[in-house]
Amino acid sequence: MIDISQFIPPASQIRILIRLLNGLFTVSFFPFLYRLYKKNNKRFYLLWGAGFLLYGINILIRAIVDSVEAVADPIQWGAFIFYMTGFILIITGIGDLIEQTRVALLSSLLLPLVPVITYFVASPETIGWTVTLSPFFLISISLIFIRRKYSASLDLFIIGWLFLLGVNIAVPLNMMDQIFVELFAICGKIVIFQGMISPKFSFLADDIKRFLLSGSPEEYPSLIKDHTFLVKIVKNAREQELEWIREKVEQNVREGVRTIFIALYDLITLSELRVGGLDEEDVYFVRMFPAKELKTQTIEDNTALISDHISQLDLLVSEIIKFSEDRKIRCDIILYTLSWVIHTHGWEEVYKLLIARIPELKGSNVQLYNVYYPETHNLEEISKFEMLADHIINLA
Repeated sequence: MIDISQFIPPASQIRILIRLLNGLFTVSFFPFLYRLYKKNNKRFYLLWGAGFLLYGINILIRAIVDSVEAVADPIQWGAFIFYMTGFILIITGIGDLIEQTRVALLSSLLLPLVPVITYFVASPETIGWTVTLSPFFLISISLIFIRRKYSASLDLFIIGWLFLLGVNIAVPLNMMDQIFVELFAICGKIVIFQGMISPKFSFLADDIKRFLLSGSPEEYPSLIKDHTFLVKIVKNAREQELEWIREKVEQNVREGVRTIFIALYDLITLSELRVGGLDEEDVYFVRMFPAKELKTQTIEDNTALISDHISQLDLLVSEIIKFSEDRKIRCDIILYTLSWVIHTHGWEEVYKLLIARIPELKGSNVQLYNVYYPETHNLEEISKFEMLADHIINLA
């Protein structure tokens, strides 16, 4: 057997080994993200997992290429295809976070055009570095945009990708030895991985957690038999629905059950509930508005603001369920109104949201009350959502 180590300088051997480690580490993201996809039914986890799998395979191919003197063109092109396809999937997954999957996919498909465009205006070396840097640059800009527009907590995710962008910029400027490039790339991916799997593009703020922990029962709470409710409202029943909400919150206070009230577009306000004598300390009020209006809204005690994007609503409900389960807290979520969510985002998207959350609700201490107006929906929509409900409450 020929010992190839005698033909490879020690520094090169170390670089190749670390690059192999970098590639294997990147590939290892896939099983973790796939499990998260199966558990949470979030498509972006699957897209990211597949993307990092292909990205890692590209790194492994490059490590093998570095260990031999001559490499066939098909192998070089194969590495390029894995690289670009991996990043297209990762960028598409980022778009899926805010339900802009198609826009993100179309934007990412511009990446393969980068070498074609730069071919006519730049040297081959510049083309290579442009191809390398453009995905990192596009991802970093996209995440910063999402962070600002949708108020999602993506800090670790952003820091990790900016770190990788900086590392890759340092290479063409000869600011860093290749061995350290690979080591720092692994460090950046550790940060990215933590940002992807750890809580959470989080909307469960500390004051909501404090509110959930503050209940103290005056009487024994009723047993949970049902978890998903439809509160059916007919026309001209405003006073009845306000009274039902007040009574529900007051009952929850007596039983130590915490109430999270999610209101779209101020269709109902705290001041309306106060008129009937409701203590605002007994309910946490989450107000949903279009992202462009969030900065103009005022924040009071025991209130939070989130964008009216359905993914934010989904994450909020999911995190309340998880926090309630971890701390053994009884909690009721009142969504006011399900009808407006359906009319804004389409019944199919809302139906998928409920289907994904119902298994979590069934084994939790959380009850979800969806207020809706049947006369604003067609019979197909009504039947689908009524079939999902454990119980229907009729308010005349």
